[in-house]
Amino acid sequence: MLTFIGVFSLACGAASLNSLQEYKSDRLMERTRERPLAKGILAPSGALLQARLLLLIGFVTLYSASTSMLPVIAGVCAVIVYNFIYTPLKNRTIWALVPGAVCGALPPYIGWLAGNGFVLSPVILAVFALLTVWQIPHFWLILLANRTDYLTSKFPNLIQLLTERSLQLVSVVWLLSVITIVHVLVVLLNYLPDTLRWTISIFSIAIFIVFCSQMFFSKSPAYRFLFFLLNGFMFFIMLLFSIGALVA
Repeated sequence: MLTFIGVFSLACGAASLNSLQEYKSDRLMERTRERPLAKGILAPSGALLQARLLLLIGFVTLYSASTSMLPVIAGVCAVIVYNFIYTPLKNRTIWALVPGAVCGALPPYIGWLAGNGFVLSPVILAVFALLTVWQIPHFWLILLANRTDYLTSKFPNLIQLLTERSLQLVSVVWLLSVITIVHVLVVLLNYLPDTLRWTISIFSIAIFIVFCSQMFFSKSPAYRFLFFLLNGFMFFIMLLFSIGALVA
């Protein structure tokens, strides 16, 4: 629980700092203009204080929860990558998505380190790869759902470079990569009962079929639905992996 509180506080602190870094540009986009800082409900000084307190709580809690400094170092890396690499790069290149995805995949790695897991374990590296790759189509669905907003955005993004159809095809390919890594994890986690293995496999294939049917056969794909479906898929897969560990 201490590790969870520490990681959650770091995530909230980094998000607060990110909102402070981008509140002026947030005012220019329909999707973000209702955020507290952009709308003027919260003052920048208040956001900075909030960010500092949350980050401090996060680092102190992680340190208290661990027997080594590795989780704290990983937490520091996550904040640096998110706020001082990903956020500035968003104004310059579409490749900013890569460090953003890496940062988003670090929380379970921090938890693994807090539990004294081996740093280069194939299992945690596969989980890290899964969450990194999953975030790419996750973000592209946001682009597709808000394409009018992003076409005029000052942030470089793929919706400005590719046609909608091309981005749909690329998203399907990335989802196939996500499902491939899920099956790699099914093999690596030898504690999983066969029932859960088959459930994960069948559910993954079903999600892919729904995704493809929307992208290829629908005149107006329900991007928001696919966004929530993709998020729900990841939550369900992680839940099944956790249940497998508990019953093993």
